[in-house]
Amino acid sequence: MSRATFSLYVAGHFLKNMVFVFVLFVFLIVAVDMIELSRDLSSVPEAGFSDVATIAMLRAPSFAENILPFATLFGAAGSLILLNRKLELVVARASGVSVWQFLMPMVVAAAIVGVLASLVYNPLSLAGVSASRAAESGAFGKVRGGFASRNDKFWLRVGRPDGGAVIRARVAENLGTKLTGVTVYTFGPDNIAEHRFDAATAEFQTDSALNNSFLLRDVIETIPGEKTRQMDQLRLPVSIDRSQLQANTTKPTETGFWDLVQRANESIQAGRSPLPFYTQYQSLIAQPFLFATMVLLAATFSLRFARFGQSGKAILGGILAGFVLYVITKLVLTFGSNGLVPPPVAAWTPAFVAALMSVTVLLYQEDG
Repeated sequence: MSRATFSLYVAGHFLKNMVFVFVLFVFLIVAVDMIELSRDLSSVPEAGFSDVATIAMLRAPSFAENILPFATLFGAAGSLILLNRKLELVVARASGVSVWQFLMPMVVAAAIVGVLASLVYNPLSLAGVSASRAAESGAFGKVRGGFASRNDKFWLRVGRPDGGAVIRARVAENLGTKLTGVTVYTFGPDNIAEHRFDAATAEFQTDSALNNSFLLRDVIETIPGEKTRQMDQLRLPVSIDRSQLQANTTKPTETGFWDLVQRANESIQAGRSPLPFYTQYQSLIAQPFLFATMVLLAATFSLRFARFGQSGKAILGGILAGFVLYVITKLVLTFGSNGLVPPPVAAWTPAFVAALMSVTVLLYQEDG
């Protein structure tokens, strides 16, 4: 068997195990999410099992994106253990193949998966989340959990030509341009409350004269000391454009890779810190290196078992090491988003340090 054929065999073996682990986690995510969504079926007769299945499958990829590093870790560990049990790596060593030569195909394959995860999978998973919000809002009239902009989380203060307004919504879609379950409090120039508007929906619009406003539909107007009044629709002029609205309502984790730099620039124009978007951008760029590091980390606790016997404690230690690396990565990314460290440092340092430690351990194990 040539070196190229052996490299393709090892890479294919690793990818097969990685995909198996990933699909298993996705199946569990979909099943749990469907069970959770099914609790609302009795209260919404119009919704059916197909709606629940569609919503769960649309947003499962976004949940599963956090599983990819662990799928890489478990896929690499499983491949190395199986190859050792079959004595294939023993034969490879006897033929002069070093540990670095049979790890390199896995490292390269993991890096390629990381590139695809950042450039392709990330935007597609977020598109699925957007579609699931629309599907859940249509089926149940609301969006729950981490996928919702609930009334205690979606708040937006905007200026008006004659004062200001605070907008609260139960559901926000299309980067804050489409709102459901809306409550608006308006204030005069002296910050004294003037009106309260409760509307079923609100849509951000820009007319031909470039004037921006929210069009409220099915409105109930409340004025202090007066009776409420119902209106079919009401136009609320606001002193904010579409890009500023998106910058004020968009989270970095809800922005695809290709839009992060643009959102960062819009945040600067809107007077917000762009660091969360730059940090998320750098973390996606560093993701291929993180996946490759997971392979090296898996090798530190998988290669020794063929010679010294498999140890449950050692396997658990390797899994915990991968979990600790993931947690530290997320923690340092939080530091980068808050300006405590530069975004590139926050994104690259944890994986770089873990890679150095893994290489050191492998050198000690293999070369003494």
